[in-house]
Amino acid sequence: MNAENKSEALGLAEPRARVEVKSVSKSFATKEGTVQALRHIDLVARDQEFTCIVGPSGCGKSTLFNIIAGLLDPTSGEVLVDGTPVQAGIAGRMGYMQQKDLLIPWRTILQNVTIGLEIQRQPPVEAREKAIAYLKLFGLEKYRDSYPAALSGGMRQRVALMRTLVMGQDIILMDEPFQSLDYPTRVALEADLLEMVRELKRTVLFITHDIEEAVSIADKVYILSKGPGTVRDLRTIRLNMKRESPIDARKNPEFHVHYAAIWNQLEVVTDLRKERAQ
Repeated sequence: MNAENKSEALGLAEPRARVEVKSVSKSFATKEGTVQALRHIDLVARDQEFTCIVGPSGCGKSTLFNIIAGLLDPTSGEVLVDGTPVQAGIAGRMGYMQQKDLLIPWRTILQNVTIGLEIQRQPPVEAREKAIAYLKLFGLEKYRDSYPAALSGGMRQRVALMRTLVMGQDIILMDEPFQSLDYPTRVALEADLLEMVRELKRTVLFITHDIEEAVSIADKVYILSKGPGTVRDLRTIRLNMKRESPIDARKNPEFHVHYAAIWNQLEVVTDLRKERAQ
């Protein structure tokens, strides 16, 4: 029995469900025939939870995010956001940060942070004030008139994160946003992210290949099988309920227990063992 079911059995109140994925499957037509990317995915992200999704390459993690965001329709099943089925137009209620920072090179850092607010037609003065407040929070105010080329990879990702958070959506989808960064920068950004989402009371769904990252930042981790992706297991972590930093979480003895359990669920382990046995 997982932690969510235990809470229900004990009569403990769970935070309300913000995102519910119900038996979602997705197939694509190709020249070789129909390819199934996802099969009967079920998951729940609750209010102010940090939910990670891990799985081997090709298991359909990004496809799942595009369905949650309303960018793709599932072949079957449905996604609910605050109890409402995801459909055209609902995607604007969620922020979506992808792997690449996608900063516009000819716009200053301040202008990159405000671009979404401009699309929303917020008053320029108000948009500028909001962006500057975030630049101060992330310690980047002195770079507001610089251009992306002048910033390091970590600083650019901070700007991309600010651009997502400043929009005000309280559900954030993040698709391996720190994948290309070196280890110290990645851990520092994990800490920044946790601090911001706690302070701003955001609900986060976060894709990563990095088990260390997932265990050190997540409240719970869904483990997907290789394609067609389906949920193999749900692991409740909650090391960060103790308000530890991601680096402190990595030193906690519980961290290694969770890491080993997730690693052993990934089918890449079985595949490697088979290869060695041949």
